[in-house]
Amino acid sequence: MGFGSRPNEQRQDQRVDVALPAMISVGSQLSLQGTLRDLSLKSAFITMKSSVYLQMNDEVGFAFQCTPGDDSDILQGKARISRISVGEGLAIYFTEMDDASIDRLRTLLKV
Repeated sequence: MGFGSRPNEQRQDQRVDVALPAMISVGSQLSLQGTLRDLSLKSAFITMKSSVYLQMNDEVGFAFQCTPGDDSDILQGKARISRISVGEGLAIYFTEMDDASIDRLRTLLKV
């Protein structure tokens, strides 16, 4: 897993390109599967086929499987949707994470 080079990038947080299983949930009624593609300390981009049920600023739960095949190595918390790219996926910014998830995030980002 390497750091992507992004000239003209306006974001200040260190980011990493990844390909990890991801799940977005809205309450207990809706869960959508996708792939985590871009990760920083404050946000992430998740590719998914359909985000038709989601809107900007929706609060969602998220779970990223940090080690594929290891259900105990999960980064999870709550976030808000900051951008929806139809047919591509959605960007979220983190609003809540437990200490274990924050540690996993820092490990993934190598910070």
